[in-house]
Amino acid sequence: MSAAPIRTSRLLLVEGVSGLGKSTLLDALVRRHVADAEPRRLRTVVHLTQAHTYGPLAAGEDAGTLTREACIEHLEGIVGTLEWLAASVAGEATAKCFVVVDCLHLTACLRPGVVSWGDVAPLDRRLAALGCRLLLLDGDDDTVRERAVRARWETDFIQGYARRRFGPGEAELVAHFQRERDVFRELFAASQMPRLQLPAEASELETAEAAFRFWRDAET
Repeated sequence: MSAAPIRTSRLLLVEGVSGLGKSTLLDALVRRHVADAEPRRLRTVVHLTQAHTYGPLAAGEDAGTLTREACIEHLEGIVGTLEWLAASVAGEATAKCFVVVDCLHLTACLRPGVVSWGDVAPLDRRLAALGCRLLLLDGDDDTVRERAVRARWETDFIQGYARRRFGPGEAELVAHFQRERDVFRELFAASQMPRLQLPAEASELETAEAAFRFWRDAET
């Protein structure tokens, strides 16, 4: 039996309801990766935040002018960049490219919501072909209520965006984010990428350790 090909890129996409800790987790992963690297051995590290993945769509979403075609074009640009990064090191003997991404096509199906799974499934297959791994940061009803809504009640996101789009009161917002959580689970199950679902109720340390192993493990 021939040996499995060396996976010279490590790509991880993190999805989940806003407020459950995706950005905190991704920050921890990047810091851990840099801290673990030997001197002069820090290879290409890319962290695509929501400023890259979702932010460019926000103006069109707010104005009501964002189209399905524009959303898909944006997502395709990101996936194409990841394909180029992976192809650039495909002939290397060891891993040379490490990428973490804060939300992408799953989130696009929910917010801004101008695309459906059928529109983005081809992108999911391209990501799977790259060996990209999908991590869903999940949460139970109480966690979604406390973190997605109550803990952020005074933020601009809740007061200026969420209440305008999803409902003015706490009950409406909690119900909205719990529905989002349920759809994320469905989309996660439909993905062809290697998948890991982690509970937001675990400690930040436990979550980061499990996510780091999933991202960096070359054998699974």
